[in-house]
Amino acid sequence: MDSLKKACLSIAAIAILAVVVTAKFGTRNEEPLCDGRRYALSTTSNGASPYIGLSADGVFGQFLLDYGATKRSLSASAFAASGGPVKNVAISLPGFKGGSFVLRRYDLPLQPDAGQLGVIGSDFLSLLSVQFTGGAAFLGTQPCQSNALRARGLVPIAQSGFFTSDPSRIDGKHPNVPVVFLGLGDVHTWAQIDTVYDDVLYANSVDINEDLFERLTNSGAAFDHLADISVSTCDGSESRHVYALKDRPLVIETDQAAPIARIETYHLILKPVNGCGGIAAMAIPAAQLGASFLRIFGTVVFDPRSETVWLEGHAKEQKSGLWAGVW
Repeated sequence: MDSLKKACLSIAAIAILAVVVTAKFGTRNEEPLCDGRRYALSTTSNGASPYIGLSADGVFGQFLLDYGATKRSLSASAFAASGGPVKNVAISLPGFKGGSFVLRRYDLPLQPDAGQLGVIGSDFLSLLSVQFTGGAAFLGTQPCQSNALRARGLVPIAQSGFFTSDPSRIDGKHPNVPVVFLGLGDVHTWAQIDTVYDDVLYANSVDINEDLFERLTNSGAAFDHLADISVSTCDGSESRHVYALKDRPLVIETDQAAPIARIETYHLILKPVNGCGGIAAMAIPAAQLGASFLRIFGTVVFDPRSETVWLEGHAKEQKSGLWAGVW
């Protein structure tokens, strides 16, 4: 999903929360598990979406690392358009001398103090190994060593058909976006990891499409309707239902349905079909995770060259406002 449209999913009530300052991620040990350059990792106040500082043509600013967007972009306010809506710039990313970026207006409710300079989408991120650990991100050009990651207690989730450094291996039914797998009782599906879906109003938000809602209903799931939210999309404003599921924890799983973490408190948000694409337009059960899940995952490694996402084997859950280990 485009990061500008995603941010507009922030409900009107987000304005109450949007006193925006830069806040660091956690304080866990920060060690590179793969080859990579260290960047300080930050978020906005109340948010979980990851920002790092980069230079574009000598201009330094905060860039979102957006695994849910397939295209990179730059702030149209910071860069003058010369010859159209695309700007070629040098960029301080490992392995890249530069690239062409679409110019965008970032009129968003949540931004860093100095504003947002750009978005690094999966078109670039699919060529980099990226590790999030506490207050640091490590970005490199080499694939990770699986034995070393296993030795540190990380669990692999195969990304075949979903996320890869070779786009020809994607069948066209899915965007090149990393996923985890979910278990909700006896219903299993996959969920895109959308690092810029800042679910500040309903933490641990899981967007689901109508096909997944129907499958859950047919499985006997008991939905508790909590609220309706108004969302601005490319198709205009629409209302979405927010649900809790009774007696069904959310289990984060590998591609082989092995459990990694269990979350007791989460929210399901039903996305109706519209003209904006994404999971709502898919005729198969599908889901999308909010950025707050990054805190649950703890250390997470995206390794597109090996078509693998790695999560901590003792990921965290949030229950009654406290973080607690599971499994």
